Amino acid sequence: MNNAFCPADVISLLRDIQQRSLQSAANASQLDSFHGTWTAIGFRIAQENLLIPLQEAREVFIVPSQISPVPRAQPWVFGIANLRGELLPLFDLKYFLYGEATKVNKRSRIVVTNNSQLYAGLLLDEVFGLKHFQHEPKSKSAISDTAISPYITGSISQQDMHWDIFSFNKLAADQRFLNAAA
Repeated sequence: MNNAFCPADVISLLRDIQQRSLQSAANASQLDSFHGTWTAIGFRIAQENLLIPLQEAREVFIVPSQISPVPRAQPWVFGIANLRGELLPLFDLKYFLYGEATKVNKRSRIVVTNNSQLYAGLLLDEVFGLKHFQHEPKSKSAISDTAISPYITGSISQQDMHWDIFSFNKLAADQRFLNAAA
């Protein structure tokens, strides 16, 4: 018996898997809010431990070995990678915020933003994985004047660990970040 699929069958199967995954993710986020928990992805850039709300991240993956440089781009433009057939622009978040290039190592990761206006991957020093909290974060109260403060929307603490909430959506709306041409 021949189990070969034609390209239309494969595409149909992949669309079905994608649809079921999206439904499952929507159901999982509804369950989280029903149980009164808040989930985010913990990460580090420089010495800052931060969280990104789960709905602002599409996926996390290791730094690809094949990254093409972008000529005449800002120094914080890390390059372009092929992610499953799609070109993904990569940006070094630490370089953008602090002017210091990330030293890529085995803990470095790329987080793909879940923003309808900007498909991009952000290079981070380290990703700690999912963090679950029993309550929503507090809104940003004190305004500090640091490079990262325009992108902080709140904070939350758990077990003597303080986390600031970083908004990739605020970053994607920043004209300085969007102007990646040198």
